[in-house]
Amino acid sequence: FSQTNSKAFTAKTSCVRRRYREFVWLRRQLQRNAGLVPVPELPGKSAFFVGSTDEFIEKRRQGLQQFLEK
Repeated sequence: FSQTNSKAFTAKTSCVRRRYREFVWLRRQLQRNAGLVPVPELPGKSAFFVGSTDEFIEKRRQGLQQFLEK
């Protein structure tokens, strides 16, 4: 989710959905342009997760949020 107070945008909030592979692409692009600045890691993409699917999705969502914040 994104929020803004800028008058340049008519919508003050918006929501965008992204797939994991789009975060992989973004990280690669950042690495290409980052020089010596370290790019944060993405949360793991485990095919063998012990627990519920909802649990896995929530943990990954939190990891991707941390990646974006860093």
